[in-house]
Amino acid sequence: MDESTGAAGKTIAIAVGSVIVALLALVAVISGSGVTDCGTGTTTNPYGMGVAGANGATLAGLNDKQLALAANGVAIGKQRGEPDSAILAESMAMATESTYRNLSNATNVPESVKFPHDGDGSDHDSVGPHQVRVSMHGGGDLTKLMDPVWQINWFYDTARKVPGYQTMDAAALAQAVEKSGPNAYASTRSLAEKVVATVTPRLGELATAGSSTSSDGGGQACQTPGGGNTGPLDGSFGQRVIQAAMRWIGTPYAWGGGDKNGPTKGITDGGTADSFGDYNKVGFDCSGLTLYAVYQASGGKIALGHYTGNQASDPRGQVIPLDQKQPGDLIYFGSSAEGSHHVGIYYGKQNGQDMLLNAPESGKTVSIMPLSGWNGEGMYVRRFGAGIDTAAPAPAPTNQ
Repeated sequence: MDESTGAAGKTIAIAVGSVIVALLALVAVISGSGVTDCGTGTTTNPYGMGVAGANGATLAGLNDKQLALAANGVAIGKQRGEPDSAILAESMAMATESTYRNLSNATNVPESVKFPHDGDGSDHDSVGPHQVRVSMHGGGDLTKLMDPVWQINWFYDTARKVPGYQTMDAAALAQAVEKSGPNAYASTRSLAEKVVATVTPRLGELATAGSSTSSDGGGQACQTPGGGNTGPLDGSFGQRVIQAAMRWIGTPYAWGGGDKNGPTKGITDGGTADSFGDYNKVGFDCSGLTLYAVYQASGGKIALGHYTGNQASDPRGQVIPLDQKQPGDLIYFGSSAEGSHHVGIYYGKQNGQDMLLNAPESGKTVSIMPLSGWNGEGMYVRRFGAGIDTAAPAPAPTNQ
């Protein structure tokens, strides 16, 4: 991406055979891991799309790490409720800017090579799959800028600021967001259309509880050794939310992990989470923990999606001013509630400090932390459970 000179964006030429669709064996992108044997840790390729042969070569000319990034771009867009044209634009932009790779920039941003990456670029001070300029975005924070998930959400957040983005041609929208040269993105339309068409049919299960426990893919309910206390919950709805989440204190963070029944195997993200081996861990990510806690507290009546923006916009969540938050409320962090990148459960005060119960990030565990750790972020409170009896609910149903 070149925002200062308007130079033409990078282009790629990748032959895509129609056979990619026929051979698809894609599992759920955000909620599943492709895990088939939790005991041994044996996994299938989590994104399918015809991956076969040496070095992960595919019929599309993309390896499985590239496909992981492409698939996450589509899944995040779907779960944010973005229009199809915007999702196609995101995929076209990522294909053009980086060939679906998380690029460092050793020449102009030498610190970027210390983060997980799939190759090296040299376009100004651009990094990551969308080649975001370090000097212009994210406050220059490479922890964000080298995180592909942050960049995917950045694209959609920026697209929403473009007048008429919902109906704009995908190539034009990609150009409006990335600000590269005219017609820089049209060359990857065919590739992006095939990627989106291939991924989309398997995302339906993400719209409800955020995961699948069937044997055909999607986060099998692989419980952590010893599990958590699964005794009855009692008290107010907020208290039950906290009790449910507290069952899993100390459980590892796993990107994409967690469903309504408990922790599950994480998935690959093509970046930071992969560097921590999240795809081989059984645990929760931030929204996996909150969807679990709310489902359990409601006795199975409230099944949230497995994406922070999806949860924050759920009509069953009451919007609460930050200064009126109560224990058990969910707090979403980011530039907006719908575009949030993290969520946790307000725990209450300890020693006069507001505390957050959450699955924080890769390399950490489900913990209670000072809310002040998110100072400077937008904070948006949602309260679930309206109309649900405050008496202890019946145990939440589980998938057998």
